[in-house]
Amino acid sequence: MPSTTLVDSGSVEPRETAQLTLFNQRTAAPFVNKSLSEETRRLYHRVIRDFFTFVGSKSETHVNQEDVLRWRDHLLRDGKRASTVALKLSVLRSFFEYLRAYGHIALNPASTRLVPPPPVAEDPAGRALVAKEARYLFAAPDRSKSAGARDYAVVLIMGRMSLRVAEVAALRVSSMMWSHGMAIIKFRVKGGRERRLPLPAEVKEAIHEYLKLDRSRRRIAGTDGPDAYLFQPHTNPRTLVYDKPLSTRMICRLVGRYAEYAQLGHVSPHDLRRTAITRALDLGYSIREVQMMSGHKDIRSLMKYDRGRENLEKNPVNKLHYDDSGRSPVSNMR
Repeated sequence: MPSTTLVDSGSVEPRETAQLTLFNQRTAAPFVNKSLSEETRRLYHRVIRDFFTFVGSKSETHVNQEDVLRWRDHLLRDGKRASTVALKLSVLRSFFEYLRAYGHIALNPASTRLVPPPPVAEDPAGRALVAKEARYLFAAPDRSKSAGARDYAVVLIMGRMSLRVAEVAALRVSSMMWSHGMAIIKFRVKGGRERRLPLPAEVKEAIHEYLKLDRSRRRIAGTDGPDAYLFQPHTNPRTLVYDKPLSTRMICRLVGRYAEYAQLGHVSPHDLRRTAITRALDLGYSIREVQMMSGHKDIRSLMKYDRGRENLEKNPVNKLHYDDSGRSPVSNMR
């Protein structure tokens, strides 16, 4: 009969089995839960779970450079984008650095020196809609019904105010308020920091119309009141629970559905944030002014959204020359 040992889960298992499955998800709990963002916590949990599943639940103390390299290459062969792989490696690197800081491991097997992330394009993935495309998207939902009015408000608040999808999902009715004689909306951003933005009249009106159409449903479902989530699911046949926010995944789906209806191709919620930022730059607002809207701490991150840099017609290369007469170099070559 094999000897036994007490493992972290509190159960008694054969020693041979315990050594094969030493990693316990609870080991990652302090690292995951230190983030204030629910969306970030879900991301951390998912990445760590997927990695340790890939390595056969090997103990975190036994993970080495080769394990992480194999996982990186597996993700790339599986068709994952370089930016996605780089993000997953970043999460894993942070987790092992957390363990190293507390003396749980001596070396971070996912450090960039040991596992270089794949090169990522400098320009952000995705697209920014032009003004006509944005209008088509905003016109897609049926605003005469509560679900359509909700979807219109969701799409508008991202495309008009550049909020991230997780920020929109977490909004509550009480997030809207008056301050200094004007309507504002308060929300939490990445890192738990609270931000406040003025609420444009058209966004305020869209939210007001949605809440008016949805009033009876909220009252019957018991999901009304100032602390209720602003955007709620209207159908949930599996659990019949409605007192929760519209999930980020559902918001992604509804944006994609209306984009398809408007024949715009693939559009993501972050494309709407990108659209708002790019549109503000196109209208002549300075980087600093747009930064007040987008909330970017690092202005270099905001510069990546400046699609105007890609305007070939306005690129100085078209007019740059070294001819003192002022004539185009092309004409001199004829």
